[in-house]
Amino acid sequence: MAKKEMTQEQMVAAQKEMKQIAFAANREERVAMVINQTYDVEYPIADVIGAIMNTASVDPFEPVYYFVPSLPIKKVYILTTDCNVTHEQVTPGARNLLEFTTLVTPDYWICLHELLQGAYNILDVYAEVIQEALNRYEIYAVLQLLDAAAVAQGNVFAPNSGVTALDYPKLVEIKRAVRKYGMKLVLISGANVSDNVTLMQYDANKFQPVNIKDVIDEWYPIESLEVTIDGVATPVIDPDVAYIVAVSDSKGNRPGYFIRRKIDGAVLSGITDTTVVSKERAVIVTGNMKPMGTVEKFAKGIAGFEQVGIVVMNPFTVAKFEL
Repeated sequence: MAKKEMTQEQMVAAQKEMKQIAFAANREERVAMVINQTYDVEYPIADVIGAIMNTASVDPFEPVYYFVPSLPIKKVYILTTDCNVTHEQVTPGARNLLEFTTLVTPDYWICLHELLQGAYNILDVYAEVIQEALNRYEIYAVLQLLDAAAVAQGNVFAPNSGVTALDYPKLVEIKRAVRKYGMKLVLISGANVSDNVTLMQYDANKFQPVNIKDVIDEWYPIESLEVTIDGVATPVIDPDVAYIVAVSDSKGNRPGYFIRRKIDGAVLSGITDTTVVSKERAVIVTGNMKPMGTVEKFAKGIAGFEQVGIVVMNPFTVAKFEL
């Protein structure tokens, strides 16, 4: 018996019907697919961190070592007629294991029926909140190490007597303290010091040109941002503080390293598939059933996770200004 060929209209109708059947059949499967899925791509490091730190990422489970070089004295001798050679033995510094800090965010969750009835996916909003929280902590942690380095070296500056702001002469004075460690200077300022920089030209003698770019190569003003760390609201940077860091692009000279460790994707997803891509940062979707104490809830959640190691190895490159 010969097959009866379908008309074009019948073919279109059949394809539409098959799509609807497939959608209905796979709907629960598609919802289930995002459980424990790490869907965030490699997240870029904040510009302010990249400007002052050597940055890298390492593979899962890979240890990282660093050494802190001493500040050698640059010496030469003028060869005399006796042709004697001056010998001086040197030894390498001991290596140190870089400690990584594990950062986690709250597991933000919502009841499944509220999620499905909502006007939008609230978990998508919190995915952005998670990224911003991790970014703010990273910047905060780097600046805390810069602060400690400047204080340890005594490179801390305050306004001159009778002055209540960061002015141009003070900026040049700070530059003098760090310029031999790098040709390029980066300024990172809290909100109040940023206002000083903005008004520097206005407040100066109008008959003299004042341009911060004559002293500073890059400026990163940081607004009054907070990140809550272990339940405590913490400013990312003190509004009355600024840091000046000497760097050198030609030699890649930065005061330290900022390193994220990639997270094994197979470990997070709970499967043994070695093709799962490892990420520097994971935003993990959890659910659809969540235990809350002794009670099981039909709910879906989202949480962030990353590991970061930061070290300052050359404290001489950092200066701090405080109002």
